Amino acid sequence: MKKNQSFYYFYGKKNLLKIMRLLFILMTMTSMTISASSFSQEQRVTLDVKNVGAMELFKQIQKETNLFFVYNDADLVSFNNISVSAKDEAVEILLKRTFSGLDFLFEGNVIIVKPSVAKDEKKEVKKFVIKGKVIDEKKQPLPGVTIRLDSTTVGCSTDAAGLFSLTLPVSKGKLIFSFVGFKQEVKTFKAGDELIVMLKEEVSDLDEVTVIAYGERNKKELISSVSSVKAKDLEEVPSASLENLLQGHMAGVEVNNVSGAPGGGGSRVAIRGYNTLMVKGISENTPLYVVDGVPVNSFTSPLTGTNTLAEIDPMTIESVEVLKDAASAAIYGSRASNGVILITTKHGKAGQATFQANASYSWTWYPETPLQIQGNGERKWWLEAAKHVVLGYFDSNNQLHLPNSPEEAIGTTGFYDYFWHNGISNALSAPPLNRLLQDSLNPFYNNSTNWWKYAFHTGKTLNANLQASGGTERVKYMVGLGWYNEKGINVGSDFSRANLISNLNLTPRKNLTFDIRLAMSYSDMSMASGGLGSHNISYMTVNPKSTSTMLGAEGEVYDKIFENLNDVSEKKYNYNIRSNIRLAYKILEGLDFSASLGVDYTQSQVNRFEPSTMDFNNGLSVSYGQMQGSVLLQTEELLHYNFSLKERHNFDWLLGFSYTREASNSLKGKGKGAPSNYIHYVTSVMPTLKEIDGVMNAMQSFNSDFKEKIMVSYFGRVAYNLDRKYLIELTLRRDGSSVFGKDVRWATFPSVALGWNFSDEAFMENFWWLSHGKIRGSWGSSGQVFLDPYLAQGVIGEGDSFLGVAGLVPAQMENRNLTWEKSDQYDLGLDVDLFDYRLKLKMDYYFKYTKSLLWQVDLPGTVYFHKNLWDNALEISNEGVELEAQLDILRETAVKWRMRFNVSRNWNRLEKTNTGMDVDQKYVIGRSANELRVFRNLGTVQSDSEVPIYYDTKGNPKPLGDGGMAQPTRLGMNLIDDLNGDGIISEDDKYFAGSTLPIAHGGIAHEIKWKGFDLNLLFNYSLGRKMINVFRKGSLMFESSGKTGAIFEDYRNVSFWEKPGDNADYPIMSSVYSYYYGQYDALIDSNIEKVNFLRLKQLTLGYNLPAAWAKRIHLQGLRVFFTGENLFLWTNYSGLDPENVDVMEGLDKMTNYPSARKVTLGLTLKF
Repeated sequence: MKKNQSFYYFYGKKNLLKIMRLLFILMTMTSMTISASSFSQEQRVTLDVKNVGAMELFKQIQKETNLFFVYNDADLVSFNNISVSAKDEAVEILLKRTFSGLDFLFEGNVIIVKPSVAKDEKKEVKKFVIKGKVIDEKKQPLPGVTIRLDSTTVGCSTDAAGLFSLTLPVSKGKLIFSFVGFKQEVKTFKAGDELIVMLKEEVSDLDEVTVIAYGERNKKELISSVSSVKAKDLEEVPSASLENLLQGHMAGVEVNNVSGAPGGGGSRVAIRGYNTLMVKGISENTPLYVVDGVPVNSFTSPLTGTNTLAEIDPMTIESVEVLKDAASAAIYGSRASNGVILITTKHGKAGQATFQANASYSWTWYPETPLQIQGNGERKWWLEAAKHVVLGYFDSNNQLHLPNSPEEAIGTTGFYDYFWHNGISNALSAPPLNRLLQDSLNPFYNNSTNWWKYAFHTGKTLNANLQASGGTERVKYMVGLGWYNEKGINVGSDFSRANLISNLNLTPRKNLTFDIRLAMSYSDMSMASGGLGSHNISYMTVNPKSTSTMLGAEGEVYDKIFENLNDVSEKKYNYNIRSNIRLAYKILEGLDFSASLGVDYTQSQVNRFEPSTMDFNNGLSVSYGQMQGSVLLQTEELLHYNFSLKERHNFDWLLGFSYTREASNSLKGKGKGAPSNYIHYVTSVMPTLKEIDGVMNAMQSFNSDFKEKIMVSYFGRVAYNLDRKYLIELTLRRDGSSVFGKDVRWATFPSVALGWNFSDEAFMENFWWLSHGKIRGSWGSSGQVFLDPYLAQGVIGEGDSFLGVAGLVPAQMENRNLTWEKSDQYDLGLDVDLFDYRLKLKMDYYFKYTKSLLWQVDLPGTVYFHKNLWDNALEISNEGVELEAQLDILRETAVKWRMRFNVSRNWNRLEKTNTGMDVDQKYVIGRSANELRVFRNLGTVQSDSEVPIYYDTKGNPKPLGDGGMAQPTRLGMNLIDDLNGDGIISEDDKYFAGSTLPIAHGGIAHEIKWKGFDLNLLFNYSLGRKMINVFRKGSLMFESSGKTGAIFEDYRNVSFWEKPGDNADYPIMSSVYSYYYGQYDALIDSNIEKVNFLRLKQLTLGYNLPAAWAKRIHLQGLRVFFTGENLFLWTNYSGLDPENVDVMEGLDKMTNYPSARKVTLGLTLKF
């Protein structure tokens, strides 16, 4: 029985004392940081300045001392053109003689500046109003531009129309205009002027802010490997899969859309390779997703087939950052080994309220159905294949014989011709009857139906979104409402989502901030059949692959094929609530404390009803219901201090504490025998017991389950740079988890990163072509916690019943030393901007070594009937290079053209096992952990002498058996390598023939703008993936059950071995039976294809109505756009779409939901 793990129980008395000591040290350090010498008034300075403002003078004093000034900007506006000279003069005396209208209060090393005005004095200060408008080079208004009076922080920002109004106590001066992505502009003004200011686009992005863990960094100070995708790349592509939208944008982020099913249950994301073995229910390679500071549950629901990330509306996303190296991700500790993806949603900004409406409508279709042989052509093949089915037999002397005629097979255990078998017909051995093949005159079996046309149709998608944002300096808001409805191309695969988001920022006091973020969603994926594969990849709802084209597309056949859609009632729903509340208090300038509480709750439920007509044996209906819920609760407290010394030494400190609780529960029940097929749920009138064939059977069942885990963390980060040139960053995280045994519950995850902006050095001034250059390097450690919270514990399960009482048995072995999967990662990077920032390059080399991977190891004998134990047994490495490039092809012309390119290369290797040997039938040391496991084909047997001979215990010669000793390898067959040397080809003879992972992958993007038009193209590509086209190459194999299906190989245009010397496409026809291995099953290395592909993933053509025209119809803006997805695919693959082949298998069995081609028309209105 599981104990309640209270806070005290989890830590223990000693650990609580350690926590108290740590808090005391932190408080002492903070106190020391904000304190200074009590003799600060006596500090002396030597300086000589002319014509400076008060703020500039204060900065000069700060450089000479350790004093800090606190003041109101408005009090200093009138103090300008100051000239002062001092030599070893006391600071207090200098200030008093320079500023006659100010008082200075010394508090430690902080000087508080106040105006010295008598209580009874009423001084009238004259105010001047300066108005104007800020526009870009296209004369479009720029909202949100920061306007500041020179040498002060007094200012304002422009509204949605680009207008501003600023009240100042001076009649003339200089205003500084700044905006992200534009060059700073300085304008002189006089009272009464109305300014028109044009900002020019900034070609440098060094000051562009990137979101990192628990903070932000501008590009120049960023020394870790982080890639970003902005809102503009996500908004105009209607998709339920956020992961799909990330594909092709970033180096080192491999996104494979293995399934195109609505609901997003088909993407596989790997950041810098596969770091774990992906044992179902134990470990996975999914990155950690953090939405607005809250880690979210990211998985594909086994109940509904919907990915939880599909609950996020891409229209509400501001940016997505991917933390790829350990320096950026290690602060997330035990959850960061697979990389971290930070999702930031949109928020309100001060200024005029903005209302935006977006709507789009899409049409989707299956780009290409597979080539198949239909009707009579299908019948001819299966009849021909049936005639060639041959199996051998042993005589009384244990001699092998292979029948060469029907007569030779009579009365033996072998057979010749599938329909003849051994020529004996009785109750125990009757020749098979296949009406589909043999009754060709019956119109019921004499059709030519392309079932793909019935299983697929044109899909439609409606995507609508409303957003309102705005606010004041004290209250900012953003509210969004969205509706997404997709009718998939596979019949019965529909998905719809409604979502609401509300982001509210309150500033009740100048030093107090309150953030409330709330997102709610509801989705419906009430589709039948389909389901998930072994790696949570969505299958088709109706797959026509195994249905014969000889059957007619109407009547009972049609009803049977589509009964899961037409007769079954299935309802699948998902609910999600995600919220984060954050309170931040600014203790003093640069020092703030924040506390947050985040929650992510997801619930999936399904109700399925199968009518009594589907139960051929007992005629009982079945009603099935299940609910799964998961909740993540997290609280974090952060102390953040950002300050500079003498404007050269820049510090950023972060200390944090986190408590995370994850829990999941499941309820499921089933009832049979409803009194009517109109009753789809289990009711009280349904029977609990029913006698069937003289045995009482339970008609109802119920099960429940609950799991939870707790993690407590301490973490910190120290970042320092000198003149923004030399940079260093250190992080440390200490995690403790309830998942592990008491002795290995805690782990420490450090990281260090160094950077050098070498282009700022004086000796680089002559390199005119180099705009910016930076070298960075990092090392860090991160971990991965396993999914099952009780894997390390000894678990008791239900045993057999005795006299109606259920027993208990050990269900799982305990391992008190089972601990984290841990990764050490090294990264070396180079960032260079060339030719006035026209060409930007970002290059990385990384090496990641992951140890303590989870695997079931063999026990010496059995322990409580267990032969295996979960242990940290294997080690794996990922090594790679990445390149991201951006080129402004046309920049100063009317037509602007920018190209982006990225490429990644990763080497994945299994490095070590607990035994030092390969893992049987799974992994090979020194090879990729993702490999094709097939038979080695040594070529076609052209003479009897090529067949290996083995001898039994009596010395009798036996030719190599293929699938069994009664199926000897012979002339015309593929000679399969008997790797284990047992004389029989079986599953044990498969070997690892090549990695299923690509040699390289990446994306190419083009952005072209002219006046109000813009064209965006995105290509993604993959090179060197190995796979086998099983659904085509294996479609000619004759199943032992006699079951026939569609044929995807045109047997009329391929060759079959007939005589020695033939170089045929397929082996001899007598090996067509499924009992033979490596013949017609396609699973041989000679069928492996090295596949490359290039896809036009996205094309968007848009037009923005000129602002003046929009204003005439009372709009801020109007945009229309056309988007095409998957419009073009070039590949050397013999199948359809190589991306739909799962990298976990490399076998194209044509079961995954195919990727659709889509065109979209959309409209965006801004009010």
